Amino acid sequence: MLRLFWILGSFAFACSLGAQDITLEARRLHLGKAGEWEWEIFKDVPVDAGKMELRFQANVNTSEHTLRIWQRDVKQSWPVMLNGRRLGVLTLAETALECVLAVPPGALRDGENVLLIDSPARLDDIEIGPMHLTLKPVAEAIGGAALLIEVKDGTHGEAMPCRLTLTRPDGTLQPLQAAPAGDVAVRVGVIYAKNGKARVSVPPGDYILHAGRGFEWGVASRKLTMKQGETLPVDLTLSREVDTKGWIAADSHIHTLTHSGHGDAKIEERMITIAGEGIELAIATDHNHHTDYAPSAASVGVTDRFTSVIGNEVTTKHGHFNAFPIQPGAAVANHNEQDWAKLLPAIRATPGVKVITLNHPRDLHSGFVPLGGLQFNPTTGKHRHADALDIDALEVITSGAMQSDIHLLYRDWFALLNRGHRIAAIASSDTHDVNRFILGQGRTYVAAKDGNPSQLDLDEVWRSYQEGRLLVSLGLMTTLKVNDRFTVGDLATGLGSQIKVEAVVSGPAWVNADRIELYANGILIREQSIKDEHRAGEKARITWELPKPAHDVHLVAIATGPGITEPFWEIPRPYQPSSKSLTPRVIGSTNPIWLDCDGDGKFASAFAIAQALVTKLGSDSASLREALKKHDSAVIVQVESLLPNSISKP
Repeated sequence: MLRLFWILGSFAFACSLGAQDITLEARRLHLGKAGEWEWEIFKDVPVDAGKMELRFQANVNTSEHTLRIWQRDVKQSWPVMLNGRRLGVLTLAETALECVLAVPPGALRDGENVLLIDSPARLDDIEIGPMHLTLKPVAEAIGGAALLIEVKDGTHGEAMPCRLTLTRPDGTLQPLQAAPAGDVAVRVGVIYAKNGKARVSVPPGDYILHAGRGFEWGVASRKLTMKQGETLPVDLTLSREVDTKGWIAADSHIHTLTHSGHGDAKIEERMITIAGEGIELAIATDHNHHTDYAPSAASVGVTDRFTSVIGNEVTTKHGHFNAFPIQPGAAVANHNEQDWAKLLPAIRATPGVKVITLNHPRDLHSGFVPLGGLQFNPTTGKHRHADALDIDALEVITSGAMQSDIHLLYRDWFALLNRGHRIAAIASSDTHDVNRFILGQGRTYVAAKDGNPSQLDLDEVWRSYQEGRLLVSLGLMTTLKVNDRFTVGDLATGLGSQIKVEAVVSGPAWVNADRIELYANGILIREQSIKDEHRAGEKARITWELPKPAHDVHLVAIATGPGITEPFWEIPRPYQPSSKSLTPRVIGSTNPIWLDCDGDGKFASAFAIAQALVTKLGSDSASLREALKKHDSAVIVQVESLLPNSISKP
């Protein structure tokens, strides 16, 4: 334990000198477990302490004071205690910010005081300090100057919902207050403003203000210097930078504190964050609860900004499944059922349900990993519960539960497709918070008419989910076309000896793309670097001429780029990391275009092709080896899974 001693004769003496901020600790400290490290960045950084105990002299306080603690990389709960009294916890956030805690009257005592920042049981390397005690109530400590902010649409000149991020020059999120109360959702350094307007109170100082509205829009930034008592008008304009015509932005994994019981986003705040991030289809998926956003959207005044859908994250000990849409008043599926052969039909039978998704399938919950080693062979795609795997989509990107290897779930998905499962890839946020995990950061683009986001044709939307007419987005958007006519979800027929494949990568200027890959049956067949240079809109248009494969294959394009590290849209760290290195990436991918290469008017998976070969040739190793010379490794893997000894070398 780190013990620090600081002596002050009395607060009366400090106040007589006009002191308002008292420095309890001026240094930046590393708290963690000696000899262990959570991330490589901490490997060679000495641990100052496992927890922090600071002793100082003071007088009893008769009014509220404010404790201010700079922090970074806080993932677990670190209680903050003063003289054995709990003031709160450090803010759960990896982003650098200043945590502000109220010190109630009487919490300080005459003589020696003890401030303890206690450690969690689990490993959590954090940085902490400086720390200050401000002899003012919280409302005064984080006030003193005001910003009158208005954000407008650059095309129509109208105020619009947005996200505002206020940092100090070093990137630290700044504690603030914002009004009007019913029109904003506020956390440290972040304001969602439903009408693009906010009055923001901050201490005097230097700041950087960012305004954005999710993936499709640019980011407007302004450097500010605020003086005591000053009120400064700030007008910002946002422009649409990504053309998404014909695609609607969906987040199909959204929670509220109100109905899920954890996180920090109350349902009214959730309405404002949905509007502020430009999500057009918002699917409510509280745990084992059918949440209807419509009444709250109406009361908050954002019904014109998005279409809401009742859903449910059926949260079991053997996997989490989102189901939507759900008819009002429908019974909730039994989340205690663990047998997929009973569970999934019961979910499917819930009145209204058109889509079932398997969520964060590599995450460990209750000792179970849906695509873990005991359940799933990631090479063959064979699942222990294959016969019961009645799902429409799989989260390959969950921005609130990122993987260390951003391609891991794509490989799993490719294996399932090769095994014959017709499952679409999707992205979502799984957000429970206003800011810690950004709503709509991971999102799915659904092929549907998008003229009025408040009146979407939901029948068209559900057809697109079922047909795989979807795009996966985490900072990038990638589309694909075959022979200038077949697009994502299509069966491409009438193919000649050469196939033209065109991929387009798009994104806002604040995102960069550096690589695109083309996969056939999950096998990388083309790749190309991209020189983006932070272009807004279309970042790359790539055309490949391919010889027609010898058998049916599915084509998928994946574009990636460096992860966003700025606090206005920082890519979260992995949720259950498999590596101690941090390499954040943005990604945008397609769903498959199915190539009918044999011209029979239908698609055959690698497994179906393998079954046909085995049926025709049996266990004749020589004949199989000769036949497989014309087939890709995906088919070979499936043949080996059917006849593991049949094609081994003599």
